[in-house]
Amino acid sequence: MKIKKKLLLGFGLLFVVVLVLGAISVYYIKVISETANVTLKNNYNTLTFTREMRSVLDENDLPLTSPASNTFNKALQKQENNITEPGEKTATDSLRKAFNLVISHSADLKQMQQAERNARLQLKNIEGLNMHAIELKNEYTHSTVAKATLYLGTTAFLTFFILFILIVNFPGFILNPLRELADGLDKVSKRNYGTRLKFDTSDEFTQLAEAFNSMAVHLEDQENTGLTKLIAAELRIKILIEEIQGAVLGVDEKQEILFINHEARKILNLGEKPVTGQSVLVLSKDNPSLKALLEHNNPENTLKIKHNSKASDFQQRSFEVVVPNLKTDLDSLQVAGYSAGTIRILQESKE
Repeated sequence: MKIKKKLLLGFGLLFVVVLVLGAISVYYIKVISETANVTLKNNYNTLTFTREMRSVLDENDLPLTSPASNTFNKALQKQENNITEPGEKTATDSLRKAFNLVISHSADLKQMQQAERNARLQLKNIEGLNMHAIELKNEYTHSTVAKATLYLGTTAFLTFFILFILIVNFPGFILNPLRELADGLDKVSKRNYGTRLKFDTSDEFTQLAEAFNSMAVHLEDQENTGLTKLIAAELRIKILIEEIQGAVLGVDEKQEILFINHEARKILNLGEKPVTGQSVLVLSKDNPSLKALLEHNNPENTLKIKHNSKASDFQQRSFEVVVPNLKTDLDSLQVAGYSAGTIRILQESKE
């Protein structure tokens, strides 16, 4: 799977979970708000109306005066327009009948007192119905809050879980292949062309590994080809210097011996001991012939070296090896050279 698809899948899932979390939050906030509003608007208002009517009955004697009757009737009309609970309409209708009898001019005092007791009973019933409804709605609100807490907590846990997975895995998903790539490039820079990468994380990194492995194979082939050519050239040079009539000595820029033929070993009294890679300056301390060779700088003069128990005259030719040093500066190629050593050839003078 490509990195882009994995990112879309991970963040898309996270987006869906956050969206669900927001939707659940909005829904339950709305439900709780509506439940509270209905409770305040309906049941609490009913209790206010019944309290006003009860106050009229408590504060006034029978028969009721006209202002008291008007106050009671207004509160009763409000209650008749605010019936919400089962059984509340029957009790309100009975209250209306009792109130009509209380204010009836044809009823005697005893009938009015009986009607007042009935009115108080209906007020009590209405209050009981609304108090019970408040309790039920309060329990429903608590239940809704508990559900909302459960759902929101579960959704929040899922959100945290997804974020935790993304935080733990995503950096490693990207950084680990990059770290392996950096290590592989470091190894290749040190000519360890056998290094190979294998990524199974995504299509992009798989393609990157294939390109890296192809590059390593190509560099390895080039290195092998170059080494083959270099070894062949070195063998040709060795054969050539051995066939040259005279002594041949080659040193590098560090004054270390690169090659020396058999004739030079005999003339310079170096024997058969391995001297390649050793410093001519160090060897010349115990070798007068080699020291005389190094100190002889005038090609016009002959060089006397004791050889085969007699001093012989030799003609020295010296060649400095200058190799190019290519540099790219400001989009232009600059060619410079530096000394890579010296080749000295000794040939015995003939009288």
